[in-house]
Amino acid sequence: MRQLIQNFLDMIMLRRGADVIPSSWLVLIFSLVLLFISSLGVLFLVDSSPNQKPWINYLGYFLGIIFYSLILISYGFFGRILQTISAIIACGSLITIMFVLEFILFAPFIGSKLAGLLASFIMLWSVPVEGHIISSAIERTRFLGIIIAIIALLLQFLFQAYMLNYLEIIS
Repeated sequence: MRQLIQNFLDMIMLRRGADVIPSSWLVLIFSLVLLFISSLGVLFLVDSSPNQKPWINYLGYFLGIIFYSLILISYGFFGRILQTISAIIACGSLITIMFVLEFILFAPFIGSKLAGLLASFIMLWSVPVEGHIISSAIERTRFLGIIIAIIALLLQFLFQAYMLNYLEIIS
């Protein structure tokens, strides 16, 4: 377990790709547990507004996961989907945990606005991390991976904005 987390941290630091973790459903389940824990941290410790709709965020997130899977399939790396998706979910979840920790540790001292801004920079690090993971999985340059990660992020934002506006109209 310790080695698995160390591998995820190495991926966050752009030292390794998803090929260092086993292609296993147990790793995916562990990644989903990390996602659940990090989401709870955001829901209860950072954004506790009554208007939040976390299911829209989850749908947008899994739209991004489907997009990454389609990229892997289109490049002919179907066999790498499980470990790549596990790595993307786990690394994103660990970055979110760092975001939550930064926010709750610094907000009392520098204010929630500035702490939120710093935390946003931490969350932006997920773009090059996901780009690195996907580029190593499809054996292409990191630049292409970052472009793919930016497209995935834009798809998620557009989907979430559309859904929030749609829900606002029908309510």
